[in-house]
Amino acid sequence: MARKPTVKKRCDCPDQNRPKKGGCKHSWYYNLTTSEGNRTRATIPDSVGLTQAQAQAILDGLPSGAAPEPAEVNLTFRQWAADWLSRRRPKEITLVKYEIAIRRHLNPRWGSQRLRTIKRAQVEAWVQEMEANEGIANSTADSHWKVFQMIMKDALQNGKITANPTYEVEGPYVGESKYYLFSTEECWAIYDEFPERYRPIPMVGFACGTRQAEAFGVCVDTIAPDGKLLTVRRQVLRTKETGYRPRLIDRLKTSPRLNTKDVPVPPYFQDILGEHMERFPPQTTETILWEHRKKTDNCKRGSARALFWTPRGNLVSRDTFNDALWKPTLRKLGIKDENGELPTFHDLRHTFISVCLQGGIPEHTVAAWVGDTVEQLRRTYSHLLNDHADTHGAVAASLTARPAAA
Repeated sequence: MARKPTVKKRCDCPDQNRPKKGGCKHSWYYNLTTSEGNRTRATIPDSVGLTQAQAQAILDGLPSGAAPEPAEVNLTFRQWAADWLSRRRPKEITLVKYEIAIRRHLNPRWGSQRLRTIKRAQVEAWVQEMEANEGIANSTADSHWKVFQMIMKDALQNGKITANPTYEVEGPYVGESKYYLFSTEECWAIYDEFPERYRPIPMVGFACGTRQAEAFGVCVDTIAPDGKLLTVRRQVLRTKETGYRPRLIDRLKTSPRLNTKDVPVPPYFQDILGEHMERFPPQTTETILWEHRKKTDNCKRGSARALFWTPRGNLVSRDTFNDALWKPTLRKLGIKDENGELPTFHDLRHTFISVCLQGGIPEHTVAAWVGDTVEQLRRTYSHLLNDHADTHGAVAASLTARPAAA
């Protein structure tokens, strides 16, 4: 019986034959002659992290006539990206972002190239191209990079390639996120200038730190009977899956990690909400009890009394709110950032978090209120936490100073 071929690798990892924890993560392969007489490469199944001898033992132990599935020589990036996308099960909005990244950016660059011919040097050059392209924001380039990484990793895990060309390649540089912090005077000026029907919405972001879609989805049953607590568990979405109509969804952006969050309602905002509900009574609407990894059409329905409505009886949508209400109000008040651009509604959330941290409220409490983890809070607001060195540091210094002589 002829001896099986020798297993090989084609990666640049320095520890190919003696992989250790965190070392080479590529599969072994061998050269195979197909039934048509063509030479190709076939990946050894489950050979990631094995030594050459262990991978050879797997190959030698295969029954006579059996062989691992050969790599598809002519498989293009476009074909595999479509296959990868068809197997994803994220939220509908995330799936749309994946599809746009592949169709608009990845396929024009990589689509016609055979998957197994994509090399690390080409990937590194592409990353530099994205960084040098002023028409692509750093955050956009980073999102394209992450989708590309997921596709190539999936190809390796399914034996379509023998080495991942994105392995140990640094993605595009992403600068520090910039955001606008409103002053208290600016927030109240926005409140006074806003049309009465929608006036409390910006205050939900400023006083409670909610996201925009969460502010639109405030309902009567999410406000405690005494008015002192707001339970955030719904949002208003207008997507392809909702037929591009604003719908009340009983699920948060952070689901399934976090489905609800409780935040205290300041006394002044309790009065604002009370006056608003008297002037504009809440209306009953259908809610979609959206379960994780399910389409909205397959989810149960409920009902709730939403606080915010348009004169035509529709829930408030992001596009209409931003273009017809938010931006005109900021322009009228002359509120803009240092680059002359208009702040976003999300900056109200940043303002709330910053004010709480600067006021000495513990970071784990703030994180619970806004639905972030403490780690996320520290990454985004590290500069504010560092500012506490002057105030809290002085207290710590007094506690550890040398005792005064008797």
